Amino acid sequence: MTSPPLPLHFRVFFRLLTPRFLPLVHNHTAHKRPPLLSVAPHNLSCSSVVGVMAQGRGSAVAMGLALLCLLVHSEVAGAATFVVGDSGGWTFSTAGWPSGKRFRAGDVLEFRYNPWAHNVVAVSAAGYRSCSASPAARVFTSGNDRVTLARGTNHFICSLAGHCESGMKIAVTAV
Repeated sequence: MTSPPLPLHFRVFFRLLTPRFLPLVHNHTAHKRPPLLSVAPHNLSCSSVVGVMAQGRGSAVAMGLALLCLLVHSEVAGAATFVVGDSGGWTFSTAGWPSGKRFRAGDVLEFRYNPWAHNVVAVSAAGYRSCSASPAARVFTSGNDRVTLARGTNHFICSLAGHCESGMKIAVTAV
């Protein structure tokens, strides 16, 4: 089983480096030695980097790439997605929904709701307490919004009249 290709931003990074290191990657006949990387940068995956390391070629480059793969996969694997309100979605009386759940910075909250009846507004602690949003507040209106949590307490309300006051608000603390 092979690992999936590296994310696009890493492939772009490798393409930027390719002109400098192209002789090291592709033109091994001119130097009479095997290439540092036995795959083209656009086909690079974590398993190919590990394969290069196992062959004993390009150990410094491969070690750096393997470390990069480890960091990328550990961060992606650690992120979780939570549907706010579970099967009921983002609605009234969801203020207690975060209780008993553990959130980490980078986790994603998915707000599912009827966009004709509700919205989601990211607010400050003061906005959460007073059920009001500043003009600069980030407003979501799609009915299927995904918000990545920042470290600390993240506050969300529905800004439609009376909704926040009826419990349509949550405070989520991410460690």
